Amino acid sequence: MKKRLISLFVALTMLLCLIPAAFAATFNAGTYTASANGMNGAVTVEVTFSDSAITDVKVTEQAETPAIASGALEQIPADIVAHQTLAVDTVTGATITSKAILAAVEDCVKQAGADPDTLRTPIEKNTADVGDRTAHVEVLVIGGGGTGLAAAMSAMDNGAKDVMVVEKLSRFGGSTSVSGAVVAAENTYYTQSIGLEPNSEVWLEEWKASSDSDIGVLGKDPGYPTYERVSNYFTQVGETINWLEDEGVAHWVTYPFFPNGRYQVPDYVIDSETGAADPEGGYMLIDHMVDWLKNHDADLRLSTTGTKLLTNDAGDVIGATVQDASGSYDVYASRGVVLATGGFAASEPMMREYLPQFADWIDLTTAGAGDTGDGMQMALDVGGVFYNDPYVITLGSTSRNGSIAGFCMSVNLWGRMVVNSKAQRFFNEGYMPYQATVALSRTEDGIAWALGDSKFAGAALLDAAVDGTEVVKADTIEELAALMGVDADTLVKSVETYNTACATGNDAEFGKGASNLTAIDAAPYYAVRIYVCTGGTIAGVKTNLDFQVLREDGSVINGLYAGGETSNREMYAYAYSSGSGVGYALASGRQIGMNLMK
Repeated sequence: MKKRLISLFVALTMLLCLIPAAFAATFNAGTYTASANGMNGAVTVEVTFSDSAITDVKVTEQAETPAIASGALEQIPADIVAHQTLAVDTVTGATITSKAILAAVEDCVKQAGADPDTLRTPIEKNTADVGDRTAHVEVLVIGGGGTGLAAAMSAMDNGAKDVMVVEKLSRFGGSTSVSGAVVAAENTYYTQSIGLEPNSEVWLEEWKASSDSDIGVLGKDPGYPTYERVSNYFTQVGETINWLEDEGVAHWVTYPFFPNGRYQVPDYVIDSETGAADPEGGYMLIDHMVDWLKNHDADLRLSTTGTKLLTNDAGDVIGATVQDASGSYDVYASRGVVLATGGFAASEPMMREYLPQFADWIDLTTAGAGDTGDGMQMALDVGGVFYNDPYVITLGSTSRNGSIAGFCMSVNLWGRMVVNSKAQRFFNEGYMPYQATVALSRTEDGIAWALGDSKFAGAALLDAAVDGTEVVKADTIEELAALMGVDADTLVKSVETYNTACATGNDAEFGKGASNLTAIDAAPYYAVRIYVCTGGTIAGVKTNLDFQVLREDGSVINGLYAGGETSNREMYAYAYSSGSGVGYALASGRQIGMNLMK
């Protein structure tokens, strides 16, 4: 991942004006360095002190996800320097990164000979009266991810002059920004250029087969997908990709992992030297969409949260109350309000209510940090209804050791052995990721370990990641068991049984394919504690095919629309189809924008 050097220089003369009277710290002047663990590993800072002030904070080394952490990497150092305090607010959606920066700066304060407790003066909030900020627009979009930005673009492209987008986080992006920007679509300029004929019938049969497989794994039928919705999506997603190309947002090319097919990414996502797709392609796509909106004079407001929908006596939605650091104000939207706030995978209360089997791992979700279900709740408050049987995108396994989190996705379990807290295998490690997630979520205590040895292709990476708790290493299986906290005799027996299966090519216990059977027999041995990894939710508020939010009786709530992850339940059974998450976000947003302007 690209490392960014974020340096914030502030003139000492300005600092003297900002230092609170209570500030009494003195420092050994100089520059000091320290690190603390962030989301994806160490975050290193370099802090410069005069004898009486912090004069500079630089984040010099980090591997955080830009779409999540960029706000914290910029704002936290700036606030520390400007206000001469460690009592700065963490950045919403980037709490772990924020705390890592603060912890590393605190370490530097100690190195400089000062007591960090003298730097706890809270930042004084601006209480000045900002006056009446009531706003009147044509379209109000709540949520600045792929769906919301596409809706805003589409509304303006279809004639809207006054569009406002509010996003509660410090940057735009949502779940789209933490994706690879891969979209599966037919009848696009790219597929036409390679002579790939659209065949929605075949695509629909593939979708149905995948859905039936999902239902078989879970053992229950949710009554979804709704294939009319899916078919509508097939048509709209290709048109949406072409529209974004026409608007100069992206020129779409083949996705290298699935060449010459439906899977496409913006060309700027492809590394010109290696030909590989950048895994942060969604981050780039969002920036291009934001640039388009800025160039068309859209009103874009960050760190602004939608809190309540406004209705008239007939129950129509006519606007919303929003809130920023200066307080709340009302925004009236003459054509309508769009809810594009994502799902609820990052909301512990909602996960515990609707999907308790996955709630213990919400800190490991790859969903957008702002996916806390607030848009759904706003819709429910004005009469909207929730789809039954919500689920979550299941991505297999991950690690709490940031240096190998991505490496521990389930595809890397295929050639390994996984045991539970009883030191016993409990599923076919050759499962697809969503199946592995189900198996992991059904363990009694949530404990699972993936085993490997020196033959494993990732042994060098594991060796560097050994930390004694999440990743352990030993010269014997018995020693490994002790480090894992499991029964040694049982683990030895489990490994022997597995190795026999590897030797014969026949896994009588779980039916793992011979090509994925690799013996655990070459010291040193490794064990990685693995956890359930989820993406966004498959849920939301009910909408019609025009993405208008519906009441319990099926009637439309006039003036209210929802798309993307805020209303995606009808698209899937229990597992999403590759390339459809971003595609559905963009396509539903574009449709909403067009419908608003009819």
